[in-house]
Amino acid sequence: NLVLTHTPPAEIARLAAWWAHATPEESLLIVHGGPDGDFSSITVPNKVHVSSRRLQTEDHPREWQSYTEVFAAASAWMKGRDFSHVYFAEFDHLPLVADLGQRLLARLTEEKADVLGHHVRRVDGTGLHHYLYHCADPRFHPHWAKISRRADKRAVLAMVGTGSFWTREAFDAVAAIAEPFPIYLELYLPTLAHHLGFRVRSLREEEHCVSNLGDFRDRIAEAQRAGAWTIHPVKGTQGLRWPQSTAEVQAQPRTALNIG
Repeated sequence: NLVLTHTPPAEIARLAAWWAHATPEESLLIVHGGPDGDFSSITVPNKVHVSSRRLQTEDHPREWQSYTEVFAAASAWMKGRDFSHVYFAEFDHLPLVADLGQRLLARLTEEKADVLGHHVRRVDGTGLHHYLYHCADPRFHPHWAKISRRADKRAVLAMVGTGSFWTREAFDAVAAIAEPFPIYLELYLPTLAHHLGFRVRSLREEEHCVSNLGDFRDRIAEAQRAGAWTIHPVKGTQGLRWPQSTAEVQAQPRTALNIG
């Protein structure tokens, strides 16, 4: 479980305590993209620091926010370690169930997939603003045609970048490739995986509690009762309590919820 954060050390400690409900400590890697001086004060056992201008963007699509260096650092850290899958999450994308890993593995098998993401869709030929912005670059489509193992070399995929689940093979393959020129991560990651021959599928019903906007700190219990596995965005864990146990939730009527 790879968690990317730029938050202060005290918040990272709370974040690691939250994740401890869903994963053993040895399976949690914190990738820190915050100030260099904070890194030594982070108390989790597994951590790496990535200092990248393209992590620290404000207008993410137009500044081509990138997780290429994050994936490369995590892939290097995993060498010699026996992990078969990687769940990537931004700091404000929180798990809500203790068996998240098992659920993701089951869904991956069901979908016969190599990558699961939120709101995955094919966008070439559409009016999606991220896609149109990149179409202005004459290198964009020829790049995919040059590296693709697919019959249809024009396919461009998009997904929300806050949380995704990967086989180790797919993750390492994507991490091993240097970004040829700046490409926004929400297009780059799923499109690269697709053209390398990996199957990218959407988490479908898990999308109702994953949004690019807002702050859902006050809706965590409600989201869990609605059956959500994860929630985004939650801006900080201070004062938050891990959701009710699965047994408590199952004893209550399932509710409908759409905060995305």
